[in-house]
Order: sequence, then structure tokens, then C-alpha cells
Amino acid sequence: MHGRLLAVAAGLTLAAAAPAGAAVPSGNLVVNPGAEAGPAAADSVTQLPLPGWTVESTMTAVQYGTAGFLTAADATALGGGANFFAGGPGGATSAATQVIDLSQAAAEIDAGKVAATLSGQLGGYDGQTDRATVTATFLTPEGNATGSINLPAPTSTERNSVTALIARSASGPIPLGTRAVSVRIDAIRDQGSYNDGYADNIGLVLNGGPVFHKTVVVKVVSGKVRVRRPGSSQFVELSGSDGIPLGSTVDTLAGVVELTSVPKAGGKPRSGRFYEGVFKVTQQGSVTSLALAEPLASCRGGGRSAAATKKKQRHLWGDGKGSFRTAGKYSSATVRGTKWLVKDSCAGTLTRVVRGSVTVRDKVRGKTVVVSAGKSYLAKP
Repeated sequence: MHGRLLAVAAGLTLAAAAPAGAAVPSGNLVVNPGAEAGPAAADSVTQLPLPGWTVESTMTAVQYGTAGFLTAADATALGGGANFFAGGPGGATSAATQVIDLSQAAAEIDAGKVAATLSGQLGGYDGQTDRATVTATFLTPEGNATGSINLPAPTSTERNSVTALIARSASGPIPLGTRAVSVRIDAIRDQGSYNDGYADNIGLVLNGGPVFHKTVVVKVVSGKVRVRRPGSSQFVELSGSDGIPLGSTVDTLAGVVELTSVPKAGGKPRSGRFYEGVFKVTQQGSVTSLALAEPLASCRGGGRSAAATKKKQRHLWGDGKGSFRTAGKYSSATVRGTKWLVKDSCAGTLTRVVRGSVTVRDKVRGKTVVVSAGKSYLAKP
């Protein structure tokens, strides 16, 4: 394996001196991160090529929903697409590797300014101990390793002895002198005739991009934006941009924030702008949810102290495309690419659409309606 890395990395030597003005590459750097770029097996005997990857032994792609493997429901819950990586038929060990050129960021790397986040979903079959790991190994132009980041395999106990994938991520600084990175998926078979080490949605992002089911990135567009992280009782003013963990609360009452998330591990980042409200950010499946979080006064009246500290209505504007949902007390609105308002008051939760359309789920009546531009929907208590 070392010989292969050396041969591939040697081709990067001429590119090792980054051109003036080079920037750190953005987005997921892994090619074909979810085994979606080619055909996939629909049984336990077929091995198919993996475009973008150098395969050892029996590593292959398998369709979600294939009998005896991960289900279509798993794909929906995980944001996993149509296919996933599997160790394949018969191989005690198998692997898939690709080498990514980082030479354009040489100046930033050698100044110690670049970090990497490796992410993916790893798992196996039922109660068996077959497993998969992912490793990112940083390389010099000559192919020598300068360091690595590893995603360990979930145990069958972590999977509750069911066929499943579990999200993993790890981050670290890129060592000085690095000009390439080798990303490698390893699958190990302990039991049975099929190598049931599974993986999907492999991601390598530089300098704090969003991590699926872990973090989002928030950036101040204008005004004053504050953030309260989970476990803290204090809001801190945001300066520039920052990655924040899910469960954080964002205050945009006096500013505009751009929020970026990924709908699946290794997926393309999606961004929206939000303002005039306070919200808590979470992620369920592929959808990033922003729930109104500003305290409300009781609609039945109350003492002067309650009236002085709480309002009887709250709202949040959103403008963007992607898998976003804003949630009020009585309904939630899922984006289809639009500009929209969600407002809580004593009358209920109002969704008003300025551009595009949203899908509104009425929590009280248990129904779903599509609201188009120029229309609104009020979910009443």
C-alpha cells in the first residue's frame, strides 16, 4: 500500500508550490463519497467498480433495500442516497482508497492555518462483528506520511446488534509539509461468508465546514448576532463565522445570519439566511430544523413581571434553498427554496410565503399543506 501512495503522490511534486493567491479548497473533497457514481449490487454475490476509488479485494457498492442489507428506510433516515459501500462477497478484508491533491493550499498549510474534518457513517450487519473504518493519511510530495485522522468502527453493541450505520467524525490540524491526503475505507470480515463492513457518505472538509448531525456553520451577514452553545447560560456575540454544535441557540433579533449545513455526511453544503428571531438549531435526518426559542408570555394574561420580560409573539424570517425547517409552537415549515416567515402569537403559528413555496405541518390538526408565494397558513391552537 505504501508503494502505491508513494507513486501517486510523486505526481504531485511539480504542483507542490502553490500559485500566488491560492485558497484552501472548500466543500467535500472526496470524489464519489456515497458510492452513488456507478451501479450498485442488488444481491450478496455481485461486486461492481467504484468510480473515483482504487479498490482492493471485494469492496463494492450495494443498493439500500437489498434483502439482508440496510433498508430504504435506513437511507431516508441517514440521508444516505441510493447506495452504500460494503466489504463485498468473500473478502476477509477489502479496501477503497483515493488520493486528494492539497497543493493549492500549500502556503496556508505550512503556516499552520488549515485543519481537516473527516466524517462518515460506519456500521455492519445484525449482531456480527464485521466492521468498517475510515482513515485520512496526510502525505508529503514524496508520499511520506505526516499524520492521520481516524474514524473507528462502531461495535455491534453500539449498533444494538442491528444492521445500522452510525455517524462518526474527527478533526485535527493538517501537518506542515502536507501536499496530499489519502482517504481509505477498510472493511473487515469476522463472521459469515460476506464482508459486512459498511460505510457511506465519506467526507473530508477543510477549515471548519459543517459536519452532518454534529455542527453547522453560522456567519454574520449584518448587524449583531449572538450564539448560546449547549450547556451554557450565556449568549456570546458572533464575529465573522464559526462552527457551532447542534443544540445551539442563535439570536438574530438585531442582525442577519447565514447558516450552512449538510443534508448528509459528505454532502454538498446548503445555506440560508435567517433574521429577526431567536432559534434553536437541530438536525433530524437530512433536514436542519430551526425552532423558535424566544420566551413567550402566557396568552391568558399574567403579572407585571411576566409582561415586562416576555412578549406575546415571536417570529423568524428565512431566505434560502436546501433542507431547512422552521418550527413554531403549532406548526413547522419545510423549505422548497423560498423566502418565508414563521410567527407565533396567541392566534397560533402563521406561515407566510413571499417567494417559492413551503410545506407546512399543522401539529394540532395533524395535516400537511403546501403554501405558495403570496399565501399564508395559520395553525390555530
